[in-house]
Amino acid sequence: MASERLLDDNVLLEELRVGNPEAVEALFDRFHGKIYGLAMSIVKNESDAEEAVQDVFMTVVRKAHTFKGNSALYSWIYRICVNTCLMRLRGKRRHETVSIEEFMPMFTEDGMHASPIDDWSKEVERKALDKELGRMIRKSTENLSEKYRVVFVLSDVEGLSNEETAKILGLTVPAVKSRLHRARLYMREQLSRYLSEGKSH
Repeated sequence: MASERLLDDNVLLEELRVGNPEAVEALFDRFHGKIYGLAMSIVKNESDAEEAVQDVFMTVVRKAHTFKGNSALYSWIYRICVNTCLMRLRGKRRHETVSIEEFMPMFTEDGMHASPIDDWSKEVERKALDKELGRMIRKSTENLSEKYRVVFVLSDVEGLSNEETAKILGLTVPAVKSRLHRARLYMREQLSRYLSEGKSH
């Protein structure tokens, strides 16, 4: 199955390189949903995400001849998307993100949590269909600073491996693991706060 997809990607690339308009349409159909979702998670604004997606596909078509095949096609396109979105964000800087350290749980010297963390997994399961919880999770993701949010989205939303995420972002695997760990702790802390507040009402 993977080899068939690889073949499809290679054929698609060849068609893009010779300027086949049907290949551009096929590229858009294949990757638009994923790229738009990734862009939205980074820029957090529909119009910005749509513009970023257009920029991404224009870049992919224009630079198809430069793709060496050292990684999967989707990995290359994701990297272009992340770079495009981050450049757009840095150009605008309209929204300030919170400092993740402000919400991080405290640790003792031996690495243990200074205060016990509630077992919130059952509560999450019970409230899985709770729209308010869903909104809170999305808002918490948006509040992560860029370097944590992008890693979290690629790894936990898109389901990429640490190795793939590292390649896309130009990081080492340990750096990805570190950022992902901190992002997950932040998300867990936010969920714990939400669920604790919910129980008190």
